[in-house]
Amino acid sequence: MSHADLAPAIAAYIAATNACDTSAVAHCFADDANVFDEGAHQVGTAAIARWMEDTAQRYQPRVEVLNVQHRTGKVLVSNVVSGNFPGSPLELRYTFRLNEQGKISRLDISL
Repeated sequence: MSHADLAPAIAAYIAATNACDTSAVAHCFADDANVFDEGAHQVGTAAIARWMEDTAQRYQPRVEVLNVQHRTGKVLVSNVVSGNFPGSPLELRYTFRLNEQGKISRLDISL
């Protein structure tokens, strides 16, 4: 799947996830961004960076993009995520919302 279909912030987030690079969070996410994952809710880049770091250490996730769909106000990205977790690899859907500056304002991760 081509990353050409992805907005720069989304492509950067996926690359940062695969590189376990939490320093990239501030470049991808808006200051007041929200992330919903595994029943948890993170608000703001500092909390999102901690969440990414914790996830990277626990699971060593690798994200492979399968499909990208653009909907009004949303970008739906289907991924295969593999790593050190039960059921790996899993197909997960990432629902992104971007702000006017092109940064991620909200990310919902679901099965």
